[in-house]
Parts: sequence; structure tokens; C-alpha cells
Amino acid sequence: MNKVKSGWQYLREHSRLRRYLVIGLYLLLTGGLIINYGLLNRQATKHDDTPLNSYQNFSGGSNAQGVKLVQRDYSPSQQRLIATFEVQPATDPTTEILAQYLQFKLATVAPERLKMVVIPVTENKYVVMVDHLKNDFQAIRLRLVNATPQPDQSTSTRPQADFIITNQAKIKRAKVSNLSPQKFAIKAINDEINSDKRSVKRQGAKIKIAKQAIAADNDKIATKRENRKYEIASQQSQTDSDIETLNGDIEQNQQNITASKNKINSLKAAQALLKKKQTAIQNGTFKLAKVTKSTQITHKN
Repeated sequence: MNKVKSGWQYLREHSRLRRYLVIGLYLLLTGGLIINYGLLNRQATKHDDTPLNSYQNFSGGSNAQGVKLVQRDYSPSQQRLIATFEVQPATDPTTEILAQYLQFKLATVAPERLKMVVIPVTENKYVVMVDHLKNDFQAIRLRLVNATPQPDQSTSTRPQADFIITNQAKIKRAKVSNLSPQKFAIKAINDEINSDKRSVKRQGAKIKIAKQAIAADNDKIATKRENRKYEIASQQSQTDSDIETLNGDIEQNQQNITASKNKINSLKAAQALLKKKQTAIQNGTFKLAKVTKSTQITHKN
């Protein structure tokens, strides 16, 4: 006790030392608060939602293909989340990611027993169905792993892209399909077929408009050629330039028609393959991936 009193008496007699001690304590407390805030803020940021329609690259790989989350629907009453992903079309066939080499892994922040089914609608479009997801879930992570075999790559360094969905996300909250994975797959494929049919109609409309433009250009050319007979040299020069421009427009519209016809052929071929997959799912010859259970997010994974 005497030591405490003598120490306090010493500080009272040495005001400069007392001032330094107060400043030191202030800096120590302030620094602690800043560090603590940074840690909390970094932890919160770690689980920020991945934005919709924003391509995420596969980290750790040279593949130029990205993947994006295009839709997320959640029903609290059904405890079901449906997320739709699209893989960017490959420009190099040697780096293309096939459905058989794209792995999906589900993890949660809090311990939860979730089940996930992945439905490959097309080679570039995937629907993920997550069940038993309670309304008060904190966050889930859907990790997409590119498991395409690479001679210089181990299984532990496979390229991956992470997508975070939290309960604060702007999720479309509505009643989602309560179908079984098989029936939902059939429905998802049917939706894709209908989407392709609408695209065929749009391409057909483009062809119709292009043909009408060609007919109008031909009428203009015929009129200009007829009027040219009664024009002076300078006017004829301008008319010839106009006719050349109109012929260029006709050529461009003909190219557009050819492109639309090719697109229609591709869409119809895709429809045929989708119908074939639909039939295979119905009769059981096409097997969906097995139900995957969730794991818990840790600092290591």
C-alpha cells in the first residue's frame, strides 16, 4: 500500500511524466478500438453478397471463362433456395468447362443440415436447389470448382469461384417450385425450350424486317435509275452514289438474314437436344447428380 502511495506521490510531483502516461494510455485504447473495428469489419465483409449478373473468374486458373449468378429465389415457408448460374461461353475449346468437370460445393456459416441438388440445364446453364434452409440463416457459400484435368495441377489447387448469399441479400422471396429434383429438372429444361422458341420468333421477326428493308431499297434504286435519265451530270453522280449506298444496305440486310437463319437452325438443334435430355430424365437413363450435404465454412476453406 505504501508503494502505491509513493508511486502516486511521485507522479504528482512529476507532471511531465504523468502527461506522457495519460497520452500513452489514450493511444493504447484508441489503437485497440481501431484494430477491433478492423477485425469485425473484415469478418462482416467476408460474407458480403455476391452481386447478380457479375462474372466471377475461377481463381488460380488460366481459364478465361467466368461464371455468374443470374437469379436467386427463396421461399421461407418451403425453406428452399433456387439459384441459377451461367458459365461464360468458351472462346477456346481446349479450356471449355464441361458439365461433368464443374463441381458445386455448399457451405454454411452456422452449423446447418442443408441438401443441394445441381441440375445441368445446358452446358452453360445450371440450376441449384438448396433445401432445409431456414429463414434465419446467416450466410451460405456456393463454391464452383473447375475440375477439368490439367497436367500441371493437383486436386488441391483446382480453380474455383465463390458465391456468397446472406439472409440480408435482395433475394426474390416467393413461393418456389416444390417439385422433386427430377420433375424440377424436366420443368427447367422445358422453360429453356420455351425460351429458345421465343428466340426463334425474334429471329424470324428480324428476317421479316430485313426483307422489307431490302424491298424498300430496291424500290428506291428503281426510282433513282428512272429519274437519272433526266438529270444533269452532277445530279447523276450523286444518284450513282446513292444507289451504291442502297446496294450496300441491301448486302448488309442479306447478311443479317443469313445470320438469323443460322441462329434459328442452332436454336432448333438445341431444342431437339433438350427434348432428348428431357425424355432421358423421365425414363431414368439420364441421372442427376446425387444430393450433396452442406459443410460449415471455416477459415481454412
